[in-house]
Amino acid sequence: MSDLWLSVAAAFDAPEHRPFVIDGGEPGAVLVHGFLGTPKEWRPLAGYLERRGWTLVAPLLPGFGVGLPALPAVTLDDWMRALREAYARIAHLQQRVLVGYSLGGALATILASEVQATRLVLFAPFSRLPLPIWYRALLPLAQRFHSGLRPFARVDLEHPEIQQALAGWNPALDLSDPVVRAELRALRFPWRLLRELDRTAAAMRRSARLVSCPVAIVHGLDDRTVPIGDSRRLRRLFHRVDRFVEIPGDHQLLSPDHPGFAKVLALVDSLLVTMQRTGGDRP
Repeated sequence: MSDLWLSVAAAFDAPEHRPFVIDGGEPGAVLVHGFLGTPKEWRPLAGYLERRGWTLVAPLLPGFGVGLPALPAVTLDDWMRALREAYARIAHLQQRVLVGYSLGGALATILASEVQATRLVLFAPFSRLPLPIWYRALLPLAQRFHSGLRPFARVDLEHPEIQQALAGWNPALDLSDPVVRAELRALRFPWRLLRELDRTAAAMRRSARLVSCPVAIVHGLDDRTVPIGDSRRLRRLFHRVDRFVEIPGDHQLLSPDHPGFAKVLALVDSLLVTMQRTGGDRP
């Protein structure tokens, strides 16, 4: 691992990236962060929910944050084990909400198919790894002769959305630094990691058909990370999507600077009112 990525991992030791638990009342929620993210993604929304009395559990998934050096060896089973442990902290409550962002949306959906959650809320959920068919067919051969894909090799690092996303993810990723830019362009995602992401997406789609609780999905119309078309197709797999909200803006739905963040808060308030009125909105 390069000096850059060791610096990135070290920067994740800051308090805002660590897992947190807020002991409140009903409802209780597990907040599942996205790929290469940390619980920091949830802190603006968590403050809002805390003021409304929610109990909140935001785990740090294996292979992210300070655990970034181990990411290539982490599996879907590792992520799900961590989520089940987090869910156990709210299992005694009457109203149990699973909330996932991006990759966390896929993992929250898988968990919702296993437990009796009251509701599932998904922000820009990851449900498909856009690998060409020939990549999958040649994967065994590629693993022998090729170390992986370079996701940033052709990315426009001058694009404001890309710069905002990377800067918000970790301050060590200063795109004005030519060394950082070179490291990003050279970075390879190992085939094993891509295989686990593909496996996660497939498990998410299967699990969606088994989720019995009501589902809310929020997606940005200008999302270039997870295309909104993925969520439009995903909604058809669930039995009960009672809210499907398309809002202006990109993938960074949980940032207070996002043009749709006010609508995110309004959705959360409406869900709380619904659960209070129905006594939990049990499936």
